Amino acid sequence: MESGNHLGIYWSKNKATVVCLTPPGRERKVLDCFSVSVEGGEQGQQALADGVVQVCRQRRVKFTDVAVALDCASFMQHVVHSEFRDPKRIAATVRFDTEEALATDISEMAVAFRVTSPGEEGANLDVFTAQRATLSDILLSLQSNGIDPVAVDPDVCCLARYLVEYARTPEPSEQSTLYALLSDSRGYLVVMSGAQQPAVLRTFLLGSTQEKTAVLARETLVTAALADTAHPVGRLCVFDVEGGIRPESLHEATGLPVSECDPAALVSVKSSEIRQGANAVDFALACGAALSPAEKVNSVNLRNDHMPYLGRKRRVQNAVRLLSLAVTILLLAVGVFFHSQLIRVNKQRESLRDKLELDYLAVMPGETKLPTPMKQGVDKLGSALRRLRADKTGELDQGSISAKLTMVLQGINGCARQTDLNIRSIAITGTSIVVVGDTSSRENTVNGMRAAMEKVGLKIDGQGVIPEGGRDTFSITLVPDKKGKGA
Repeated sequence: MESGNHLGIYWSKNKATVVCLTPPGRERKVLDCFSVSVEGGEQGQQALADGVVQVCRQRRVKFTDVAVALDCASFMQHVVHSEFRDPKRIAATVRFDTEEALATDISEMAVAFRVTSPGEEGANLDVFTAQRATLSDILLSLQSNGIDPVAVDPDVCCLARYLVEYARTPEPSEQSTLYALLSDSRGYLVVMSGAQQPAVLRTFLLGSTQEKTAVLARETLVTAALADTAHPVGRLCVFDVEGGIRPESLHEATGLPVSECDPAALVSVKSSEIRQGANAVDFALACGAALSPAEKVNSVNLRNDHMPYLGRKRRVQNAVRLLSLAVTILLLAVGVFFHSQLIRVNKQRESLRDKLELDYLAVMPGETKLPTPMKQGVDKLGSALRRLRADKTGELDQGSISAKLTMVLQGINGCARQTDLNIRSIAITGTSIVVVGDTSSRENTVNGMRAAMEKVGLKIDGQGVIPEGGRDTFSITLVPDKKGKGA
């Protein structure tokens, strides 16, 4: 059941006429038409629904939306006045107005309406009432077969919709046309005007012993009197499925020009071409049901008051529910995947930590702070490297203590005899060498010591000389000469 086609079903007690139309938005063509009949009884509605679905499957009728035209024997039409003009406010109070007008309890009835003549003091309404039990039997029978009608309209409203869609109406300045269509036991009267005025709708039942021409003449006069005075009825179009109407007698009784019409021919379908016992009037009613609009606002749809249509809404809700479930499962799967990857990485990190923790602790500074100036740390590393190289190669390094002591001793030995040198102490630090002693004269201390120390690569950074007991006592501070030995 697809492709966007619309299915209209005219539903009577023991018979259903089905018409399938192409989707809206282009020329509405009739794709198929058939009729199904069943015997009466308690299971008549269910059997009728089963028969409709079975024929649809046999003919491979594809459709999306379904609407039902309810037979006039299953509803009643009333004229009710409302104090409001707004359709929404009318819909909220129409049940109370109808109950007051009929002076009866309508709690077990479904109510639909249409505005016929709005005015300053409210609006006149055509109110249609149907038993809820009847509607429930029809809807449940169809729903059990997978069909959920979007609308259940009175059949005369479907006929008016059919005539508006396919019949040529006069210009607004011309008179109205009264269509009188007679089926086997029912009669329909619809006044169509070229002006934007609601059509006058009436139905009546025909007995097997009644004379159709006389009954139709009487009902025609009553309906013509209800028409808009600005667009009075100017002609009468008649159709009888049994062919029992005499146009001449009808013209004499009503005084209106009478012409015969075929409702099926309006859609280029001849009455003789309608298959399986569907007459032209039933065809027009089912076709009008297939033209039923989807919107609820101001539509004569009995489902708005009884078992409102939720089919499309339910499909959307189910689709959203399934989509939400699928997205939730997908997010859970993605979360589990990334969580498992995180657990695996954490396990690898913990194993590496346990393996390398002892090695890291051996080299980490702990609570001892690193030297702030980076150059100081680099100098210490360079000094340590030079000492290691000196120890390995046996070469003297001016930066090492042993090298400094060697240079001082070489200098002392070089000037000891000439200056009569007497050394009291030698103090060596990381940056300087302090030598304390005495010589025989000031000249030996200043010149002899300086020349000897500079010869071995040391220079005097500071000195103090004091005469004491005929000798010259000194305290000299020596530092390595960066220019090198003999500079």
